[in-house]
Amino acid sequence: MKLKRKSILVIVVALVIIGIAAIMYYNKASIPSNPKYSKVVGEYSSSLATDFGGGKAYAIGVNSKGMPVFKNLDEAFSQALIDYKDGFATIQRECFLLPINKLNWREYGIYGWQIETEDENIQTQCMRISQFFDVYENSFG
Repeated sequence: MKLKRKSILVIVVALVIIGIAAIMYYNKASIPSNPKYSKVVGEYSSSLATDFGGGKAYAIGVNSKGMPVFKNLDEAFSQALIDYKDGFATIQRECFLLPINKLNWREYGIYGWQIETEDENIQTQCMRISQFFDVYENSFG
């Protein structure tokens, strides 16, 4: 009887841990940006290798270290998920990654430029993903 209770307790604890992990994953919890690096203190006047399609979501300023940063990180991230959807799917599939989220974005930035495909649109999206995360990471120091 005691063995059965212990087994049930172990199963319940495992399910609670899995549940908490799932909630965190699906809420797309993120590591907070560092205000020292993420706060826009000036206008960005240079040009980037790409403009990420322009628009308000990709507006760029300069942080206190003179690095380009997105004025609104969440908006830029959300728009990139839309604009580069096929690229993210390809990187995920080719590199055996979890779906893109605010905890694993660095992996997508690392692997994006390495993707080789015959589809020029996918190739361009994957390159832009790496370029996007080059700017995105400036908000974290």
